[in-house]
Amino acid sequence: MKIGFWGSGNMARVLGGAWSVAGHQVVFGSRSAEKSRDVAAEIGFTATGGTNDEVAESCEVIVSTVRAVPSSLLTTTSALAGKVIIDLNNRDFPREYQPEEFLNSLAEATQKDVPAARVVKALNNQAMEVFNSDAVALREAGVQAFMAGDDHEAKQVTAKLLNDIGLKPVDFGPLSNAWLLELQADILRTYMFATGNALVTPGFIEAPRAEPRFGERRKGTY
Repeated sequence: MKIGFWGSGNMARVLGGAWSVAGHQVVFGSRSAEKSRDVAAEIGFTATGGTNDEVAESCEVIVSTVRAVPSSLLTTTSALAGKVIIDLNNRDFPREYQPEEFLNSLAEATQKDVPAARVVKALNNQAMEVFNSDAVALREAGVQAFMAGDDHEAKQVTAKLLNDIGLKPVDFGPLSNAWLLELQADILRTYMFATGNALVTPGFIEAPRAEPRFGERRKGTY
């Protein structure tokens, strides 16, 4: 399958590497095609790089690693009709907030922004360090990946991709439940900040410790 990424940062790099190992064709996108090509060259396999618009045009499944709706990244969203978009983002994590601010998810905002696309919330509850382990080790550890979405076929596609990199898909219902997965991430990140343990995952099942396969964490947050 041809999987594209909006953004070429930490999560795009490790997930793109993991899916490349699993035999998928990966395309990295960013505002700077040169940056995404550099990441693709670092990963190797058949990975390529280009612009966010090129990803939108050419890929069957798109993983958004940018905390923004697609229309703010693209010249046009017309190419996204019928495509699967996996949103793995979490909101900026303030230390003090009011709960009512968190009832609307970034995934729902993306679906509203591109009504013709099929948005699935997934992969927002794993830090990049989890993917230092290969698919076999993650599968043996029983690492779960929750997902929410309204389109059954899009969730089936997402579940297959999650399984390909060693994660156990957990269907968390419709896209309207995505805010709960983002809240779940807030809980996990609070634990990470308190303990320094980036391997905690939903269910508090820790991923196996392994050396980085696709580079160390670069500047960025969980």
